Amino acid sequence: MGRGTWLVLALVLVLAGCSTNATPAATDDSAQGVSPSTETSVGATVPQDTPDLPHADFAGNAPEEVLLAYVRATNRQDWKTRWALLAPPKEDFAAVATAWDEDPVPYDDFTVHEVRVVEPNRALVRVTYATIGFSAMEGLTAEERRKLVIVREPGEWWVLEKGDTDDAVWGVTFKGPHD
Repeated sequence: MGRGTWLVLALVLVLAGCSTNATPAATDDSAQGVSPSTETSVGATVPQDTPDLPHADFAGNAPEEVLLAYVRATNRQDWKTRWALLAPPKEDFAAVATAWDEDPVPYDDFTVHEVRVVEPNRALVRVTYATIGFSAMEGLTAEERRKLVIVREPGEWWVLEKGDTDDAVWGVTFKGPHD
């Protein structure tokens, strides 16, 4: 193609892009915001946030605050705090702490993008993160390499639940959004 053909093609593409008068919608990736488009978020079939339901638990904490506290506790290997932030039923602390000591994989760049309280005692939190704590070490075993995980946009859903009592607080589960 000649130079003139490229210029005409470029002009046609520019004009075609400008003719719709559509501007992309802004997205709110704050922990407080709810995604304006479920079609663009992972798990578009998960329930929408129910604005009538309170986000804060008995202690005044929102689901995203509890999840971020859980991640911070994990990263500093504070197993007592991490265990305390789990939703019941909980396994024996000593056994869980031993397992965590054997596999202390921290979270890097953990970001909350969306929170949906979908039932009075259930919240979904869409996050992105990486578990790349071992990536800088030389001589990784095959098992350690398999533990390197990067979750990019659109992210994944983490589930938090709280009990039915008046003094219930949010706790992190290991469930998926459809469990």
